[in-house]
Amino acid sequence: MADGGLLNSVAPTALGALCGWLSGGVGGFFSSKHEKQKALQQREKEVSVYREPLAHAAFDLQSRIYNILERRFLNRMYVNGTERTREYSVENTSFLMAQLFCWFELTRQELYYIELKKAGDTEKLMHLQDHVQTLWGADRAEYQNACCIFAGEQRAIGENLIIRRDGISACMGYAQFMDTFPPGKNKQMDIVRAEVRELAADDGHAARARLVKIQHYLIDILTFLDPDSRRFPRDSTKKM
Repeated sequence: MADGGLLNSVAPTALGALCGWLSGGVGGFFSSKHEKQKALQQREKEVSVYREPLAHAAFDLQSRIYNILERRFLNRMYVNGTERTREYSVENTSFLMAQLFCWFELTRQELYYIELKKAGDTEKLMHLQDHVQTLWGADRAEYQNACCIFAGEQRAIGENLIIRRDGISACMGYAQFMDTFPPGKNKQMDIVRAEVRELAADDGHAARARLVKIQHYLIDILTFLDPDSRRFPRDSTKKM
């Protein structure tokens, strides 16, 4: 490191320490440091309320997309399954899609909670989400109009799943989703179900180009939110 760089890195620390001594003595300095640490911990707790579920929603859906396209999940569970597995494959896949839309909508509405540590990180996260939403709503010929859910529909689906408790916004769980939105109850949810059934009808072939790209961006979101793979193992977060 050049001398200038070293001095520049040391000087602010020394100046901060000196200011602490001058303004409140040793006690004031350490008290200020403790308060700053507490504030950072509180901030991390607030951010995790939104960041962690968003990461899990991205992980769950990219995993399901992989299973649909590479392991023929819908062919096994829906086309060749029992009444129980047919219902589960449609309902659970629809929920995983709706869950992601919900957390996307929450981060859009309550962006100030997702301000991340480095400058520009929040903007980068929003861009990644925009890529996913744009891909899902694109009606270009290469996607054969398969598994197309328009931007307005995505937002409506996400809004439907938002719940608010004790001043905290979150996405409802699978059990509540099943109780609240049975088939025929909500138009947006039925759109998602219809798209899942279409995926099952041709084993995902028509939608493959769209879903592979979406899976790639979901992996990018996971890599961004969990760069050290502490929550999600690398073997489970590979691009198709």
